[in-house]
Amino acid sequence: MFFAGMALGAMAGAAFGIGVMCCVVAGKREDQQMEQMRIRRKKQGELKKVLGLGDLMGIGIGQIIGSGIMSLTGICIALTGAGTPFAFLTAALLVLCPNMVLAVLGAAVPATGGMYTYVRDYIGRKTGFFYLALLVAGQLVLAMFAITFAVYMHDLLPGTNQTVVAFVLLTVCFIMNILGVEMAAKLQNILVIVLVAAMALFIIFGLPKVDWSAFDSIDKIMPNGFINFMTGASLLTFATGGAEFLSELGGEMKNPGRDLPRAMIGCTVVVAVIYAFIGVVAAGVLPVDQIAGESLSLVAKEIFPKGLYVFFVVGGGMFAVASTLNASFTWVTKGLLVAAEEGWLPKKAAYVGKRGTPVVLLTVFYIIGAIPILTGMSLETISRLGNGLSLIYVLFPIATGYLIYKKNPEAMAKSPFKVGKVPLYIFTTIGLIGYVIAAALNFADIQNAWQMIVVFFAIVIIYAFVREKKVKEIVGEK
Repeated sequence: MFFAGMALGAMAGAAFGIGVMCCVVAGKREDQQMEQMRIRRKKQGELKKVLGLGDLMGIGIGQIIGSGIMSLTGICIALTGAGTPFAFLTAALLVLCPNMVLAVLGAAVPATGGMYTYVRDYIGRKTGFFYLALLVAGQLVLAMFAITFAVYMHDLLPGTNQTVVAFVLLTVCFIMNILGVEMAAKLQNILVIVLVAAMALFIIFGLPKVDWSAFDSIDKIMPNGFINFMTGASLLTFATGGAEFLSELGGEMKNPGRDLPRAMIGCTVVVAVIYAFIGVVAAGVLPVDQIAGESLSLVAKEIFPKGLYVFFVVGGGMFAVASTLNASFTWVTKGLLVAAEEGWLPKKAAYVGKRGTPVVLLTVFYIIGAIPILTGMSLETISRLGNGLSLIYVLFPIATGYLIYKKNPEAMAKSPFKVGKVPLYIFTTIGLIGYVIAAALNFADIQNAWQMIVVFFAIVIIYAFVREKKVKEIVGEK
């Protein structure tokens, strides 16, 4: 747990070290400097509106289909037995509720840095910064994706150095996103096509070998009771979630009001159906006690000839986590870009290069992903801390679902995506409860996790109160 503490400490340092620097060097000329930065950014090129529905579906599916399906299926089988496909569908329903909230917000008030702007505008600036600090800390998962990729490669090529492979993959995805969101989207579309093909082959080859009697009674679907079934479904929210982060790309969408809700809901439903069929194959080909706690590779060996088995491990396992890593770089900087312009971070952090990408912020997250890889942190520690923090910071934008009708009725009236007030409140409530449960499950087995989080929260809150006055001066608030 020492390393877990060091991880959170490192993330805190990354989040606030630049903030402290900002306070020291800004001085009396900060207002002028920020205005000059905004002018320079206009000259350098704004974020380009280049993403259509197809691009968003590719980014969204790539963000969802990742290490979760490859690593959590066996764990879920241990909890739910043959109920795993139904647990996937239940998890998707839990994810769709907060996604509906964010789709409503994204359609009504599309903006780059979507989730941050929602929290800032409808809850408050300090809470918005608090959300961003958690987001930064949660990006430990960048390392998780890269390391998982390296693990799969090591399974195929035992002589490979996992640290080197993970670092190289992280670097490639970083460079692709530096080159521009269009380049990243093209890479994403290729990765998604290959990994969806791998998943499709798993289903096609696996379904004929399924023993359907494994699903013929409630005792087999919930062998460990309803509580364990819901525990499995809660764990699978990590595997089925991810589309919510498309709201971060509002400023780069050609038609966000139309395309964002379609993409968020569409890619979640598509992936849920794929996952349900994968769950059928995973739980129905081999005896439950044999596959419980194991990866999909065990089932893949049973259903595939050797050549297709390799393709599945590469195209399904390795490409899945690679696509998630690449998609994460695409959206993760957007909120911080807005926050930097407002003065929470140094003015240089908001620099956008000639290719329309936030170079400095991408570099910051590249470093955050590289630290756990190069220091040898365990995959389990990275996964639990990163996933748990991710679930916590998403609670804040979800909660704005209670406020949007009251604080911005004009935007809701003009929105092309209509959801009534009462249904929106229901979606918000279900989303908050579901994510709280899932976060608690992630932290349950990590010693001193909550204590470390409390310390982190305290640091963030103190900084936010100290910095808020200067931010208000920069943005022109009283």
